[in-house]
Amino acid sequence: MAPTAFLLVFSEPGPGVAEEEFNDWYENEHIPLRVNTPTFLNWIRWKAVDGEKPTYGASYDLESYEATKIAPYTTLAETRSAREKDILKKIQLLDRRHYELLETPSHPPSALYDEANPAPYAIFISLEVKPELEDELNKWYHEEHIAMLAKAPGWVRSRRFVLKDAGQMGVEAQNVQKPPKYLAVHEWASLEALESPEFKAAVSTPWSERILGNVVARERRVVSFLRKWTR
Repeated sequence: MAPTAFLLVFSEPGPGVAEEEFNDWYENEHIPLRVNTPTFLNWIRWKAVDGEKPTYGASYDLESYEATKIAPYTTLAETRSAREKDILKKIQLLDRRHYELLETPSHPPSALYDEANPAPYAIFISLEVKPELEDELNKWYHEEHIAMLAKAPGWVRSRRFVLKDAGQMGVEAQNVQKPPKYLAVHEWASLEALESPEFKAAVSTPWSERILGNVVARERRVVSFLRKWTR
């Protein structure tokens, strides 16, 4: 059975699209169409709390990466409404990334995890190292880093994915670089955990410093939960 997939989308309406119009389209047209598409397993919107742009995020668990290559998933792009086409012409950026779940030993979620209710916060960490260091990166995550993060108060769960494809639309699409290969999604009940001794210990071990010192591409986004949908 194919591993599940993950769609992560960052978006910025920009000066060409009114924020109210953007949010109305996203929440009342764009996502509802995906709620009715069986490839999607859940639907969550996020908003940045790190002062960075793009301002908005959306994440979706998917049946599999293979399912994104066939109908009904592909039908969504083939049957866009006139409104959606117009917004996508004027939007500053829509940055879409497909990932596949890394089926490696994982740390179980904490007691704070509730499948029906997304965590209040998420931190998306994307890293890329030289190919010869990928095995060590994965070993570090699964033998040390996530286990240490799990000791921090407010940790909910961590999952890891590998990038399969990415694409951008919008006025600034040509300025966007390809995302780093590996994505870690860390869910938190509170961002106060980032100041805890346990969290600081998790990011300052000799192994952490060695890995992070050999990163060739990195992205970090901190977001808060905005809204979820149910089928």
